[in-house]
Amino acid sequence: MILEEYLTIINRKIKAGIQVFLCPACMETVIVAKMLINEYHIKPTGFCDNDIRKKGKNINSIVGLKILSFDDAVKEKEAVFFVVSPHNSAEIIGKLVNELNVSKERIINYQPVEKREICHLICQDFFISNKVFSFCCMKNHPTYNHNLLSLNETISSLYNLRNNIINYVEPIPDNCSNCYNTKSRYIYKSRKLTSVNFSFVGWCNYKCQYCSAHRPELKNYKSGFVLEEYLIEMEKRGMLNDIFSVLYAVGEPTLNEKRFSLYEYCGERKYFMDVFSNCSVFDQSLFDLAHKSPVIIRKSFDAGTPETYAKIKGVNCYYKMLDNVRCYLEAPFLALNPKYLFVPGVNDNETDINGFVKMCEQMKVDFVTPVFSIMGDEFEQSEHAQKMFKLLVDELAKRNIFTAGIDNLFDKTENNLYTKSFGNTVR
Repeated sequence: MILEEYLTIINRKIKAGIQVFLCPACMETVIVAKMLINEYHIKPTGFCDNDIRKKGKNINSIVGLKILSFDDAVKEKEAVFFVVSPHNSAEIIGKLVNELNVSKERIINYQPVEKREICHLICQDFFISNKVFSFCCMKNHPTYNHNLLSLNETISSLYNLRNNIINYVEPIPDNCSNCYNTKSRYIYKSRKLTSVNFSFVGWCNYKCQYCSAHRPELKNYKSGFVLEEYLIEMEKRGMLNDIFSVLYAVGEPTLNEKRFSLYEYCGERKYFMDVFSNCSVFDQSLFDLAHKSPVIIRKSFDAGTPETYAKIKGVNCYYKMLDNVRCYLEAPFLALNPKYLFVPGVNDNETDINGFVKMCEQMKVDFVTPVFSIMGDEFEQSEHAQKMFKLLVDELAKRNIFTAGIDNLFDKTENNLYTKSFGNTVR
């Protein structure tokens, strides 16, 4: 089934008086709730999430929907659950069925799962770029060359390698075996993917000092690849989960001529279209897509003042960018994920942090991604960096704006620092 068919089932259940919970509280489930509200004129009962920072809180962008713990939600004996998470769906289904004794009939999009000692990212994702593919974006992650292979050979190679690692036919790469993401986890028995990340070379009109995507010589870049052809090859092999996410990050994607057919393809199948954009231009096609299919825009703000924004981004278009973001937010099936990457001596101050938080509050943002590992251990472990990081997260929390979970962080060092910032509140 595709997302639209699941929404029809949810609609019938709610109209029959059955409680429906969306799991977890994340950007994907917020969009599902918006689709139910705008297309079917109904609301789900609420969200389920075991992050204790979220329990009992409301979602900012949707009035009247609370977040319950799984323990509380399963007490409703007739309630059913719909699980949508690019990285944690199998884990959630496994915990509901095997640990909380929820019957599989109560999970609308149930799939059989099993527990394995494995990196859950290997089980969930493909990262495909111009010359290599990989399973994650962690530091020192293993990569595999595919630039001499055909598209068909690339997908076959990736598919076989992944399944051999999961099935213990081939050993986990050394860097993966030492990664904190490798642990006992629930994974899909079907081995189906829940997301693919496209990171093909592209052009960006920004000049962010921490990014390598500003490549003016790649403007109007053309190549033989067509992005949706990768999805088609995966579908032929039955590799894709019916709730599927496509992350699109190619410099500034909204300037890439490849995007139109990818938007159309994902729109037809109701895949979650997850786009990294600087929002300096308004992509009408992306806006139109968010009127019929789920879209997430991940926007790296990294500033709370126009002056700091111009200094980091290398362009002076803060207000134009904000206008474009506000326009995007008018689309019914869109979620905005602001990102704040700390740049030492530039935006690691109270003025910028407070300005950023105020902007998020005004836009009724639900989820923010704070990042400080990219700048190196010396900065991220400093007392000042941790103080400013905690200030950002605390101020967001006061406004019911949730920050990245541990599973979304880059490495073990950041995991430890993030946990330290919250004491025992993160699990």
